[in-house]
Amino acid sequence: MKTKIIFLSTGNNFPSQLTKGEQETFDINPDIPIPVEMPADDSISHEQSFNFSDLSIDMIISGMLRVIEEREVEQEWIDYYCAFVFFLRPDILEKIKELGETGLNDENYLNAYKLVRDGKAEEGLNLIYNFLESYPLSWNGWFVLGWALRLLGRWQDACSALKKAIELDGDYSNTRNELAICLMEMKDFDGAKKELEAALINDSENVTIISNLGVLALKIGNANEADAYFKQVLEIDENDPVAKKYIRSTNNTNKHE
Repeated sequence: MKTKIIFLSTGNNFPSQLTKGEQETFDINPDIPIPVEMPADDSISHEQSFNFSDLSIDMIISGMLRVIEEREVEQEWIDYYCAFVFFLRPDILEKIKELGETGLNDENYLNAYKLVRDGKAEEGLNLIYNFLESYPLSWNGWFVLGWALRLLGRWQDACSALKKAIELDGDYSNTRNELAICLMEMKDFDGAKKELEAALINDSENVTIISNLGVLALKIGNANEADAYFKQVLEIDENDPVAKKYIRSTNNTNKHE
């Protein structure tokens, strides 16, 4: 489910979910809003439509962590959110330490990820190479490198990077899906199917993977299997554009036969 962040002004008040002692201990800054993560299609878009009583502390912390990770606000806000999270969840320090050890808060990684995500793979390459020089055992870095290389059509290089990510404990559906796309482009259809089926084991309703199985079936000339995959996609997401396009194309073909 896609989500978005909205920012709620606290004024001189703070959510009642904090105890009186916590409110007195934590130095509240009324000028810094509270981020809240919510469904992207939610009609709520500003604080007048939202009540702080609807929030849990976990919801607030989740929003703060996302803003900290994305780093798209001024540094003063990030520092404030970090202090707030540490104050309420001191046990999170171990996870933050782990984050630092893996480099996922490294500027090169964060900026490379954003560039590749936005389709600027060429610009992201130097940054992710620099990141991997410092964190050669980070599977996330190898994944972003493979992703960027795949977008640039460098299939063999992308395969090598993605296999390295899997080797370094990055055996996730997105990694195998990216690898499968590269293998399809290289005409290794058996290898692509193996990766997609492996990805689907732990992510059985991932419509991207199921759609790619449908695309693969079309590439090898198995229209019936492709039809089954695309219909499965539409059962999960009736608005999936790839599946809808295929079904519409099939229906038009049948009308002219």
